[in-house]
Amino acid sequence: MSIRSGITTSLTRWVFILPIAFMMLFFALPMILTAVWSVFERTMFWMEPGFTLFSYENFFTSARLLNFLASMYHSSIAVLICLVLGFPIAVFVRRRIPQAAQHRVVLLFILPFMVSETIRVFALRPVLQRNGLVNGALMKLGVITEPLTAILYTPLGVIIGEVLSFLPFIVFSGFLAMEAVPRYIFEICEDLGANTFRVYKDIILPLAAPGIFAGSVFIFVNGIGVALLPNILGGPGAVNAGLIATQAISALDFPLAMAVSAIMTATLFLLLYIGHRLFDLTHILDPVNK
Repeated sequence: MSIRSGITTSLTRWVFILPIAFMMLFFALPMILTAVWSVFERTMFWMEPGFTLFSYENFFTSARLLNFLASMYHSSIAVLICLVLGFPIAVFVRRRIPQAAQHRVVLLFILPFMVSETIRVFALRPVLQRNGLVNGALMKLGVITEPLTAILYTPLGVIIGEVLSFLPFIVFSGFLAMEAVPRYIFEICEDLGANTFRVYKDIILPLAAPGIFAGSVFIFVNGIGVALLPNILGGPGAVNAGLIATQAISALDFPLAMAVSAIMTATLFLLLYIGHRLFDLTHILDPVNK
């Protein structure tokens, strides 16, 4: 019995140790090395140990900084749109859908992710292009007289791509946050005759703030980091941090690519720190109250 208990204890310990070791080896260590390599000196085909801030200077004193700030602006717009479209869905599922069916409904938002992101993003081009479905529908309805050219190969196209790619994550995080809100709170609000605006403002948003922020950070960081979106939907003038890093790798400027990656990682950690100070993100993992 004691031998079996010892084996069980050992297996339990390894169940926790192995994921931690995996994350340290394949996440934490590469992040540290990225910061170290970003100050290495560039060679013709690789880089060599040294200490130079040339890559950071190259980034902050060139058009790359403006492109990075523009991608942050566009990602912020995508975050707002996702919040407006996705969070009410999470609230509706939590408040109106029977509890036994809630997880099945939320599971439906996983279905788009069973298709390759390249296919999903590329499939938007026939919809958004000059002779696509959107322009065709608007012209048939008489809303416009000629096709719009400001949708595809523009920042608007990139924003639409970000919203369609990352919208489910705000639904997931919002629903997770709403699950920790006791259902009787909604019943009390209805009994007291509180209107929808007051319920959202005074009850739902404060309680769900950690989940909303976590989902928003995920969308924001991916919006500035996924090079696929500006490559396919944004045209030659659309650049984000991920595309800057990709172009630097193509030019064999590996220290610059590492510097861009380090700046993106620092941006992520700064946002998480601010969010934790404001909302205490550990509340996302609070026990679920039915």
